Amino acid sequence: LPVRFKINRQIFCVKGMGTPKIVLTADRTLMSPYRGLSLATFFGCAPALDPNRDPKSFWYKILGKQVTPKVLFDFICNWSPDINGAAKYAPYGLRKLEAGLLRDGFARKDVVVAHPNHIEKFIGPETEVIGTYEMDPLGMGPVTMTFTYGRKQTSYDEFYNAELHHRIKAAKARTGSKAKVISGASGTWQYNYDPAKIEEFGIYAILEGELGGIAPEIDGHAGRFFNYLINGDFENMDPFRKRSDFKVNIKEFEREGKKIHGRFVNFWDRPDLEEIPDIVEPSMHGMVEVMRGCGRGCKFCDVTLRSLRYYSPEKVKKEIEVNIKKGGSKSAWIHSDDIFVYGMDPRTAKGMEPNREALEELFTAIMSTGVEHTNPTHGTLAGAIADEKLLPNLSRIMKAGPDNMIGVQAGFETGSLRLIGKYADRKLAPYDPSEWHWVVKEGVKSMNENYWIPAFTLIMGLDNDETPEDSWDTIRLLSELEHEQPDSMFTATALTFVPIGLLETSNFFNIGNEMTPAQLGVLYKTWQHNFKYAIQKFMTKTGAKGPQRYFFNAIARSLGGVPLGAMEKYARRKSPEHEKVIETIKAKYW
Repeated sequence: LPVRFKINRQIFCVKGMGTPKIVLTADRTLMSPYRGLSLATFFGCAPALDPNRDPKSFWYKILGKQVTPKVLFDFICNWSPDINGAAKYAPYGLRKLEAGLLRDGFARKDVVVAHPNHIEKFIGPETEVIGTYEMDPLGMGPVTMTFTYGRKQTSYDEFYNAELHHRIKAAKARTGSKAKVISGASGTWQYNYDPAKIEEFGIYAILEGELGGIAPEIDGHAGRFFNYLINGDFENMDPFRKRSDFKVNIKEFEREGKKIHGRFVNFWDRPDLEEIPDIVEPSMHGMVEVMRGCGRGCKFCDVTLRSLRYYSPEKVKKEIEVNIKKGGSKSAWIHSDDIFVYGMDPRTAKGMEPNREALEELFTAIMSTGVEHTNPTHGTLAGAIADEKLLPNLSRIMKAGPDNMIGVQAGFETGSLRLIGKYADRKLAPYDPSEWHWVVKEGVKSMNENYWIPAFTLIMGLDNDETPEDSWDTIRLLSELEHEQPDSMFTATALTFVPIGLLETSNFFNIGNEMTPAQLGVLYKTWQHNFKYAIQKFMTKTGAKGPQRYFFNAIARSLGGVPLGAMEKYARRKSPEHEKVIETIKAKYW
């Protein structure tokens, strides 16, 4: 008799009936709840190994090649549970793809979202496709490039992605499986810059979008896409192909005198709302999306290339209820690229004024599910303050308060009026780029008054067009915020420029080799702010409730000053100009 195991009322037969046709999975860094600490989800971007560390050095004797101690990573990046090898929770994108395949005719026994710890269990002769969900597979994302000094160190993201692929490759060899490995999601553009990994990992095809790093929306027609894959339609390039829904590009790269080939599949699929499936199993972090696209038009971003579509409150409620009933979720992460755009009609809202009624209806529906806490993933400062009634009304609906703070990621980008006007003028709509400093200050003030805490991201070396004066504008704006609003609550993280979106033909900003004294100052100032203000003043007010908040804060307090000391040491070693910038910040902008 076959051995059976149950996953949320669905029966899979493992032995006797063979392995599933389609196996979906993701690496460890994408399969962790990170103890419910929202900012900890970036911990996969931390450096894991320094391959060039001097064996005679002090740190080598203590940690070997480890940079961020693995014991610390293991504690923060705790494992998500599995049910007989299948993931109980999975990244939202995988859950959408799983739902699309089931809707489009694939049997439950033929589709599994495998926990990375147990991937080998599901790979065998009957397996036809193994799909890997990849957000930062080679450590080239903006956060990771910053933390690893331009990939001079190996991040945990890159380390665990490689480990997963090596285990998949070994399992295929051991079982004689001919399954096609396809890598998808928003990080696959990175293989263009390190194509040797395609061959090393044994990847059959890379799924990439039409422009930049934007990921194709294959969940709308998942069955069609996977049938193409299984039937061999992606095998070769065909310039005379009449179908318009995909294109195969066999790219040739030359690295160190060796030619490498990779199969890249562009799939043109922008599904209508009714074609986007609802998840049927729990997503990681209780995440659901409420819209696709953005409409802000920032040149350095890829998601703005998507057309705007909004989920109805009823569709959002259905997915939250799946997370509650099957996953036990008590909170809901509301994913969008700018929550304040939700429900806006771009034909009539020329200044991108928010649709307050639509947002109130949305969050009323979300809270009616019984969740104790909800927070949007992304929002713009301009959108938050464009309607003075918006934040107070949403905060009341979301039951925000001193013990229930709402965290949201927002783009600070730069303090330079020149750069913000050149690359992100619509980010400020309905305001003018000349008003950017006022928008930032008023945005922080209004958010904090209504119990919202913005987590700012900045871009270093934007399109390799940042001058020292641009960098000093950023430092000064951060300092003004601190002194004019001494009780303000926000974090600031400087990220290196990565060429995606409309700037995909530009060059990476190489933080390891190209950082000017003023750019080091930006990096130093953001770390100083986070250590002095965020960690010591309000970090314990955000994220999951419980002792893990305070334990994580204690770790941050203990280690938060280490990067500052490292940057001071770097400045002394680099040049008198670098050291002078650090001293200036201490004297004038501390």
